[in-house]
Amino acid sequence: MDISIYGNRQLFNVLLIMTEEVTHSQIYERLLAVETKVDAIDKNTKGLVEAINALEGAFKVLGWVASAAKPILWVGALIMAAGAIWQTWIKK
Repeated sequence: MDISIYGNRQLFNVLLIMTEEVTHSQIYERLLAVETKVDAIDKNTKGLVEAINALEGAFKVLGWVASAAKPILWVGALIMAAGAIWQTWIKK
């Protein structure tokens, strides 16, 4: 089998394993190596997960601010309209 065609040592290792007898200790060693890699990935991505959770909270707060801003804008618009009416017709 020509490895250069695949260019992937892992694929060669998988094919080699399929043709050999694998012991339980080898499987256990590989499992430990995979667990170590997964733990490292978890450690590296922990900050990213925290940032995404913080953004989720920020969007909730922005939603609350937006829902509170609509009535405030309506009240402000009514006060400005009343002031414009007062300036135009009543204050003369």
